[in-house]
Amino acid sequence: MPDQRFAYVPVHDLRSGRCTGVEVVPRLHHDTVAVAARDRGWDARRIAELDAGTAVSAVASARSWGAAVPVQVDVAADTVLHARGRLRAMLGGSSDPVAPLLEVGPPIAAAAPAEHLVPALAELRRWGFRIGLDGAGRAFGPEVVAAVRPDVVKLEPDLCDGVLDTGTGAAVRAVVEVSRAVGAPVAATGVRDAARLTGLFAIGIAFAQGPLLGGTRAAPEADPATRAELLGLLSAMPQPAAHRTAAVRPVPGRPGPGHPAPERGGTPEPAATPVTVPAGPPVRGLAVPAVTLPDDAVGDTAREALRARPDSAGIVLVDRAHRPVGYLDRSRVLLQLAGRFGHALWAEKPAAELADPPRTVDERTPLHRAMEIGLSGDPARGYDDLVVVAPDGTCRGVVPVAELWRRAILPPAASGRRPVPVPQAARTA
Repeated sequence: MPDQRFAYVPVHDLRSGRCTGVEVVPRLHHDTVAVAARDRGWDARRIAELDAGTAVSAVASARSWGAAVPVQVDVAADTVLHARGRLRAMLGGSSDPVAPLLEVGPPIAAAAPAEHLVPALAELRRWGFRIGLDGAGRAFGPEVVAAVRPDVVKLEPDLCDGVLDTGTGAAVRAVVEVSRAVGAPVAATGVRDAARLTGLFAIGIAFAQGPLLGGTRAAPEADPATRAELLGLLSAMPQPAAHRTAAVRPVPGRPGPGHPAPERGGTPEPAATPVTVPAGPPVRGLAVPAVTLPDDAVGDTAREALRARPDSAGIVLVDRAHRPVGYLDRSRVLLQLAGRFGHALWAEKPAAELADPPRTVDERTPLHRAMEIGLSGDPARGYDDLVVVAPDGTCRGVVPVAELWRRAILPPAASGRRPVPVPQAARTA
């Protein structure tokens, strides 16, 4: 039964208008851990234990609704340092194959030195959690963002409110630039009017939540009308200045990009058509949460995971270190299970026997190179997700190949981003 202490705030992707998750928040202000601990003289460890228990209950409440969107939950930096072991209850024995996003906020009771916080967050990530930094620009400086390389960076509502002001707007842009450099998308919270949403989108904010986008709800689901309203707002917005197309103007008589120099004595080729310069965040900026299962999961577990996540293209099988070891494509797996005696043959067998090797890509890979990887190899797997991995090999999410093509094909005004150069092999295919 859902826990009535909690409410839910939908998070929307400004690039597609879709609801990409829900943040679980206390329904009443006095239920927050910071308020409960105020004036009680609790030390950091006791606060961390309370915060960890509250976070576990919040995730359990969201899952009890059978929500089909990823869950996000706040935890204090104190909890990461002193009680992170208790957070593993969110992972073990759960029917939800998408790990929750831990939105790590500032410490409540004591300082959280970066030299201690960063390794602790790395350990949580190895367990399978996704990591967000809440309150960037104030609670966490750019050096922490660069060291942690979070899955998302969240801005506080007062910073988002001031995006149209000269000083505050400069601070927001600085956070966006640092985050873009490490491939972390930025989310705005507390968005309450269209003018501020326009300003945030213009500087490269990827996600948003707040009263304008549905606000706090009693169930972990978005208002269906919100997406249509959001798409209407986005279509009327100007193209983000930070992502405008920059054409290369070739010097007359000199070969342009992608055009080889003529042989000595040959006739000079005509001036090259201006081409788009690849720019923007690395491929990790397009990553979405991966549906993961342990590598010893059986076929029936995989079938249930696909049923619970109808929007996912497949499942990533991971080992104990959360490194991808296999990929289960939805269509191929369901065809196997739907065949004659398919369920009887595969329900209790290891799902790994149905898996293909994962198509992995380093999170720092440029988008045009990621597209080349997506086009290479077995043509039958041309639409398999690319599995994004960190430098240590752990899974950081997946990038749908369709999203790479959307960036390459749609004009800048429609996609809100700079086009990716389509590899020559794709043009001639």
